[in-house]
Amino acid sequence: MKLEMDRLIQKDGAMWNFLQLGSLDGVWYWDLENPEHEWMSPEFWRLFGIEPETKRHHPDEWRDLIFQEDLARARHNFDLHCQDPSHPYDQIVRYKHASGSTVWVRCRGIAIRDESGRAIRMLGAHNDLTAVKKSEEFARAGWAAAEAANAELRTFAYSVSHDLKAPANTLQLLLSELRHEAGATLPDEANTFLDLSLATVTRMQTLVESVLDYTRIVGMEPIFAPVDLTSELQAAMLNLKADIESSGAQILADPLPTVPGIGNQIMVLFQNLLSNAIKFAHPDRPPKIRITCQEIAAENVVELRFKDNGLGIPEEAKQRIFSMFQRLHNRDEIDGFGLGLALCQRVAVNHVGSISVTSELDKGSEFTVRIARTMQ
Repeated sequence: MKLEMDRLIQKDGAMWNFLQLGSLDGVWYWDLENPEHEWMSPEFWRLFGIEPETKRHHPDEWRDLIFQEDLARARHNFDLHCQDPSHPYDQIVRYKHASGSTVWVRCRGIAIRDESGRAIRMLGAHNDLTAVKKSEEFARAGWAAAEAANAELRTFAYSVSHDLKAPANTLQLLLSELRHEAGATLPDEANTFLDLSLATVTRMQTLVESVLDYTRIVGMEPIFAPVDLTSELQAAMLNLKADIESSGAQILADPLPTVPGIGNQIMVLFQNLLSNAIKFAHPDRPPKIRITCQEIAAENVVELRFKDNGLGIPEEAKQRIFSMFQRLHNRDEIDGFGLGLALCQRVAVNHVGSISVTSELDKGSEFTVRIARTMQ
């Protein structure tokens, strides 16, 4: 088929024109033995709002339009390509449009060599990438605006949580002092109200600390280092030692690899997933948590699966459980503030990954965490 196509292009000039106009934004041909002899196709000049008939086929004419720092880079690549055919002559450069705007062009070329391997001609092609570059700039601007808004929200949440922490601690201290000094003399009803007040303040302190934890993770500048996932899992299990023992939980884990990441964030993710599996255990059986791991090189991810035998999650709740302050049960039934899985999702995103869940009521849930295997 290729030979047939070659013959068709040689025979019918319309075929060459179709390929040139359909896939390129200009073709050029340069006599390296006589550098003043160069041919640029009309499409090249039209990229810059210039009528091709007004231009001579001379290198000085396009050199006046190209950004000088980009010209220096193109010359460097040109010299390397002429010396070594394996070095590609391929770069994105900027030109000045007649309107004053910037045109982004991918410029590629291949040297035609004599029998000794010396470059004597250069055949090249141009592709207009201006629309792509403008889209990238727009996306970056949108990302910067979103990040600024997020930073403001993080600062606000941290400030409010931090300011609430001191009065909550003071209130707990005063209530505890009241219990110590006057508890024995208070009527039963007053002691009941005092107990409720202390319990409420304790929940408030826990909530404040949870919000502070979330804002710290959201606002943290990601600095990646090798993280031994097995060590972070062991640290999470040590933090939950009392809960694991009191619930009779059984935790089985595959050997886990080392990945680039933020160690304390990975530990927070593991701890919250294990804590949830214990907290939402089925009343008829002790918690059993199986952690499996698969490295998927083709997708550059490590996939961790946390499978439990707990209560399960209703289908309609599977998405909202990753939002802040979303709870599936009343606090009287199961304690918590609905921040744990929001933290897990944030940690996964910080590690260029994701978290998802599959579940069956009364049989259990499986959380799948995918994080980057290497930083590319």
